[in-house]
Amino acid sequence: MDPTCVLCIECFQCSAHKNHKYRLSTSGGGGYCDCGDTEAWQSEPFCDIHKRGLERKDKAQPVDNLPVELRLRATQLFDCVINYAIDLLMWQNCIELPDFVKPSHVCEFHVTMLFNDEVHTYEQVIGALVKAVSCTQKAASDFATIVDREGRSIVKDGSIADCENAKKIIMKATSRGQNNKPLKVEVMHSVVVAHQTFALKLFSWLQKVMSCSEGLRQLFSLQIVKPRADGQCSVVQRVMTGDTTLWKMARVQSHQLLMSGILMDPECKKQFAIMFTELYPQLFRDFVLDDHYRSISFTSASVQLFTVPTLARLLIKDYNLLEVIIETFLSECKSKLSPSGILLFERQERHLPFRRAQYTLYDLKYALLGRPSPEEWDDSLRSSFLRGFKALLKLLRCMQGMDSITRKTDQHIEYEPEWESAFNIQLKLSDSLAIIQDWCSSDKKVLTDAFISTVQQLDSPQSNHKPEKCTIAGYTAACMKHDFSVNAISVHQPLTRLLAGLAAILNRDEISLEELLRKEKISISTLMEPSILVLVLMAQCNAGMWRRNGFSLHNQVFFYQSPKCRTEMYDKDVLMVQLGASLMGSNEFLVHLLYKFGLTNWAKEDYDTSVTQEETVKQIITVAEHLLSLIIFIICERYTIGVGKVHPGDSLRREIIHQLCIQPMSHSELTKALTEDPYKETHIEEAVESVATFKKPPGVSGKGLYELKPEFYIEYSPYFYHYARTDQVKSEETQRKRRGALGENTALYPPALPPFHGMFTKICNLLQSDVLIYIIKLVLLRSTAKWSKSWSEAQLEKVLFLTALGIEEEKKCIANELPFSFSHKATAVKNGHSIFTLLEALVAQSNVSHKGQKELLACVLQNMIELRHSHGSTFVAKTSPMPSSPSDEKSEKEKKKKSDMALKRRERIMAKMQKMQRDFIKENKELFESTSTEMQAVPNSASMDTSTATDDLMCPVALGAKRSLPGPPSDRQMCILCQEEQEVSHSDRAMVLSAFVQKSTVLSKNRGVSLSEGQDTCNPLFMRSDLTRGTHTSACGHVMHADCWRRFYEALLSKEARRNLRLRLQQNSFDISKNEFLCPLCETISNTVLPLIPQLSSLIKDGDEKEVDLSLTDWLDGLQKTVKNSIQQHRDKESQEESFLFVPCPLSTVTKMMTESVARNFQLLFDYVYDDDGASANFSDSITEMLRKFSQDVYTTGLGVLPDEQNTRVPIMVWSTCAYTITSTEQCLRAEGKALFGSLATRQADCISALVRLAAVCSHINTPTTVKEHCVTLLSALLCTSHDVRLHEIPCILDIDMFHLLVSICLSMPTLYAVEDEKSSSKKLNVPLGCLNDSHVLHLVFSAHLVQIILSTVIEDSGDDFMDTDIDFGAEAFLKVFLEIRHNAGIDENDGQKQYAAFRVLRHVRDASLPFLRCAAIFFHYVTSVAPPPGLLEPAGDEFDLLCHYLNLPTCFVGLVKQCDLLANLVKGWSKDERTQWRLSDGKSGNEKLVTYPLSVNQLISLPLDFSDLINQAATFTCPKFLNSDDSRSPTMCLVCGCIVCSQSYCCQTLLDGVHVGAATAHAAACGAGIGIFIRVRDCQVLLLSGKTKGSFCPPPYLDIYGETDEGLRRGNPLFLCEERYKKLQKLWQTHGIAEEIVHNLESNNGFTPIEWQNL
Repeated sequence: MDPTCVLCIECFQCSAHKNHKYRLSTSGGGGYCDCGDTEAWQSEPFCDIHKRGLERKDKAQPVDNLPVELRLRATQLFDCVINYAIDLLMWQNCIELPDFVKPSHVCEFHVTMLFNDEVHTYEQVIGALVKAVSCTQKAASDFATIVDREGRSIVKDGSIADCENAKKIIMKATSRGQNNKPLKVEVMHSVVVAHQTFALKLFSWLQKVMSCSEGLRQLFSLQIVKPRADGQCSVVQRVMTGDTTLWKMARVQSHQLLMSGILMDPECKKQFAIMFTELYPQLFRDFVLDDHYRSISFTSASVQLFTVPTLARLLIKDYNLLEVIIETFLSECKSKLSPSGILLFERQERHLPFRRAQYTLYDLKYALLGRPSPEEWDDSLRSSFLRGFKALLKLLRCMQGMDSITRKTDQHIEYEPEWESAFNIQLKLSDSLAIIQDWCSSDKKVLTDAFISTVQQLDSPQSNHKPEKCTIAGYTAACMKHDFSVNAISVHQPLTRLLAGLAAILNRDEISLEELLRKEKISISTLMEPSILVLVLMAQCNAGMWRRNGFSLHNQVFFYQSPKCRTEMYDKDVLMVQLGASLMGSNEFLVHLLYKFGLTNWAKEDYDTSVTQEETVKQIITVAEHLLSLIIFIICERYTIGVGKVHPGDSLRREIIHQLCIQPMSHSELTKALTEDPYKETHIEEAVESVATFKKPPGVSGKGLYELKPEFYIEYSPYFYHYARTDQVKSEETQRKRRGALGENTALYPPALPPFHGMFTKICNLLQSDVLIYIIKLVLLRSTAKWSKSWSEAQLEKVLFLTALGIEEEKKCIANELPFSFSHKATAVKNGHSIFTLLEALVAQSNVSHKGQKELLACVLQNMIELRHSHGSTFVAKTSPMPSSPSDEKSEKEKKKKSDMALKRRERIMAKMQKMQRDFIKENKELFESTSTEMQAVPNSASMDTSTATDDLMCPVALGAKRSLPGPPSDRQMCILCQEEQEVSHSDRAMVLSAFVQKSTVLSKNRGVSLSEGQDTCNPLFMRSDLTRGTHTSACGHVMHADCWRRFYEALLSKEARRNLRLRLQQNSFDISKNEFLCPLCETISNTVLPLIPQLSSLIKDGDEKEVDLSLTDWLDGLQKTVKNSIQQHRDKESQEESFLFVPCPLSTVTKMMTESVARNFQLLFDYVYDDDGASANFSDSITEMLRKFSQDVYTTGLGVLPDEQNTRVPIMVWSTCAYTITSTEQCLRAEGKALFGSLATRQADCISALVRLAAVCSHINTPTTVKEHCVTLLSALLCTSHDVRLHEIPCILDIDMFHLLVSICLSMPTLYAVEDEKSSSKKLNVPLGCLNDSHVLHLVFSAHLVQIILSTVIEDSGDDFMDTDIDFGAEAFLKVFLEIRHNAGIDENDGQKQYAAFRVLRHVRDASLPFLRCAAIFFHYVTSVAPPPGLLEPAGDEFDLLCHYLNLPTCFVGLVKQCDLLANLVKGWSKDERTQWRLSDGKSGNEKLVTYPLSVNQLISLPLDFSDLINQAATFTCPKFLNSDDSRSPTMCLVCGCIVCSQSYCCQTLLDGVHVGAATAHAAACGAGIGIFIRVRDCQVLLLSGKTKGSFCPPPYLDIYGETDEGLRRGNPLFLCEERYKKLQKLWQTHGIAEEIVHNLESNNGFTPIEWQNL
């Protein structure tokens, strides 16, 4: 019943309303829950919690249950406390205390107190404080935040002179600018401040006391509403009248105290409402002069009082509430009145006080919401209501004619006039006007008196001109002349429109309107004059006759017909014109219309022969079209109660039908096009469901659409009066297409209309009036003429529609045995023609060319013939009713001829193309044969030689001596800038990909770790096993020449340099200072270029690789000797450096310690590295430059440091980003359940391919010594134990990510024994090729990874004893190895009597090792170019065996770790290592959790299914800086970690890289390395952040039942989580696409106002 009623989340969750249709909104507080208010709810007023209170049998007043002694003592205490608190809070003397609390001695200590207002900005306050109190920017920001939240803050303390000086500076600094009103600053004694602070504490204490006892609450309420014994006003009155003297926090506390007391008791609430009504004018005068928001003003209590129906009617009846409210607003309007008594608004004038006064109009609506039933009316209520109604008429009289304008004909207006204020008043009054008419409709006496009072307000002359006689078609009428260029006109005619609404109700109640007008001696032509003039104004505006009046008039025209305003503006004007058509003679009425529209000359038969300017003719044609539309509206619009015999819901139903005839619409689009009911009870859903079906969206990003049910298309009218021109055209096209597809007649014939009611039945006489017959004949005559300057298709279509309306109306009259002479007059021949003969003549006319027009013409002719036959007429049509003119046949032949010619032309082109293809294939026969062979051999891009055996094709091997052959290189690319094709070569021009390098925490398993950046101590050589932070590289896949890109980038720099400062400050999608740019083709964000390297195998000459047979034992022995010897050499140095890198010993030193055969094979293994003939590839200068650029960009971006080409961390960052990108890609594929190789997107494959090859050759731009040092250090983590002195800085094996280690060792291993030849100008190229070296490295690292898995394994006993026979082989043997390794590490399996099933352990380890193997397969695929097995191209199947075979690994884990004694000893050493055992114990203690395997794919946090639960979760969040604050302005939840921050607020700003940033930006820097994804709960909006300067908003994953989001909770429909949308958002985060998404959003919304993203 009460549209403003609300429920708190606790009551809502426990009520029946949770399953009802409800509206969702967020609030900052104020008011109270309406649970239990029987006047607020039609049903189920109590939740389950409060229903228990109904079961109490004790019906006595709560205060009576208190002991007498307690009651007396509490009364005295309440009186003492509340009066002390109010006296102190409202004490205006800032230096001295009141006498009753003045101490005998006080210290002279003063403070400068700064007060809040809603005028000055944060920046103004901060700037003034920095000057006044000499504080830092941060301190000033904190002061400003306190002032904003609490209403005042101490900004300085000390002597009174110092405080006065600070006060003067603040007031002087804030008095500048447009407002010229300084901030309120007071110098206060500290004792006064202390007492006021204590008074606020007492308010909080009183609330707690009342919450303990219902009796105490009622006692307190009774105490503060009664007058004091000394004759002074009550406490409530003191609080109300002194509200504006309090600061913000004092106001809030006092309001909450009254809310929790008075409003909970019905009797006290009634007394409070009476006092509020009596003081209403004074309260609003104070509010208008105040500078605080309405929400913290006592006037906001009106919504708690006036929305209670019984209370509102009591106040209206006994205290004239309506008159009080309106007179209060009228008193504020006096300063805005013109000499003629009309509201006048100047553009330069400040309207802030007047805007504040308009809140009274909301109160008027609240007071009227409780409609009385006919039985509730009595004389007292009638009298009071009519007094209020007459006060409303005074207000409407002031609004009648607001913003009047005259048409400019000579020159354009100099400045746009102010028009918004008048429409704001109209918008705020619209609902009240509708409700007042509803009140009047419930009592006939009130209705009649209200109508007479309205007529009396309008009874004044509208023009000083004498009436002019106008004759058309032999009918003469006296019309008042109105020259729009001389006489002003306004779209604001509220009195006329109110009268029209009351007239329709009078007609509904069968009250004679003509009798009432006769008594008041006023003509209907006078009453309808303003409405007709406004409709003429609309027509002239559309005709372009008011173009010199500027955009303000166009805005008024738009709002006049918009859904927000049209109910009380446009619709009422049409209703008033209908009223005139029913009360005037039809011919006289039409003459009036033609005269007002300025169409008297157009209506003459000789108009075409008169001399008229072409522009004027076009304008006249448009105005004539609008006149014909208005006549159709007058006849067809019968769905208003009182006008037609319709039911209350028919109008809304018809509106929905016509909106859906335009196109299928979503729920939000449909509701936006409909007018909202003032009672918020439109029941749109029920109406929509009765005429339409809802179809859910087919995809994730679509909206659900309503489609009209087929049986309701028959009600469509192309001339629906709410259609804009575009809507009408679109609806006609849609309906014609629909009917054509169904094989139906495409003529848009008038639908069946309901009959008129009462006096409005006379409107039908328009169709048989001689003037309308004359107009129809005139338009038809011009249509049949060979030439007519005044004719248009629209006129013809509307005349045909009017003719059809006349035919259908006559059919109804015949059925009801009523006379109607339309067909008789239409067939009567006058001056040689009739309507019928002219219609027949049109059949063969070229003017009727449109198919829809032809069919409508045929329908009209056919129906007219049938109608005349029903009258007994025997005339015969001269032409067929379904015309087929010769011109139509000719056009059909031409169409067929053109179609045949086009078909033959296509055939010739296709034949020519096929011949060219055959010729090309013949010329390139060899190329096509090789391509065909490759396509048949390998289904993926990596292909194999045709000589490879079939089983080798099905089971390729990428590593080792028996690896499969790589596919032939096919790296031919086209530059997107110069369109030139080129083979990717190491010695040619460099070709590059646009790439984007970014820091990432997407894979992180430990977000609590804070890593130091940009410091020399930060060494990224070993990636942590929890992948805390990495560097990700992505590319769009578009290739450019390096020099082409360089020119493009330099042009971009030049363009940015030329931009002026104003444009530079605007929001840009890329930051040129960070080397960012957009891909020239797809505009993907990029900050570097990734050079393309040819296939690695092509860089080595055929035959350069030696056949080597070196066992894993000998290989490990050689490397172990190398590492230990390097460590020993480091120890022998006299001064040890801080770095823990080891300089490797030469290869000759290692081979000396081996047997001769082993040394020879070991040397052969690395021989190709430094053989003079082995390095056959020297990179061009262009490629070398791009290699250096990319390496430096990764280094600077990943570590956040300045460029340094000599830094030893440069190659590490390249290896790291390669490994991290592969790991991220593998996790994304795993999360989506896609195949490892068959599902990679082209851009991903191109990026990884280029990245792996670049990382493999990056040693070319780094000194071999640096790479060798890194290699030895990496190997030392696996080949040495912690007993070595220098290994204490190398992480434990459990804390190293093994895939990163694998990539780094493989890429640095070829350089381990490389020898620099200073004399040679060419460098040796050392690249991995998947040889025995890489195979042994993989064996070693994978063994270490197995130890990681075994030591971190926690296998829960699932009770599943099912045994997988495929992996049972060797399970028992592996279990022994498993337990042995754990025993060596000190893990006692006897604790808890753990029992392991062998097959379950083996299955777990296999599954845990799969991510590593998948990453290794991707890496070695792009290193070796060996095609993957076909089984990895499909998502189904067991990958483990396929991966092991492809990587040349044994599928038996025992065979892997036990294949040689040296490796077995290493495994034992890793498990027994002190660092490992310490780490295991530390992990158990909870200091830093161990990483368990397999590494799960990170997901965004789980969100509740119901958005109201998320709101409730965020509602408990308070600002961390202000824990006592009730709310956070914008609680924002991180979707990565779930942390809630106080975003977009100065209170939680922090310093980040020397810049003050908001809490969300700061959290994104810590949690996401600068990338953030949040949900703003209050706004139901997802926030994406990238760095400090870029961000964007995107739709949330919460949808309503119609499949739509609701950003900002504007519609308020219940929202529920859409899993598909959330997965899409999650994929965006997992694929590192947030930065790219932000740029695309910024580029598409470049015209929007820039947002300071760093403040969020």
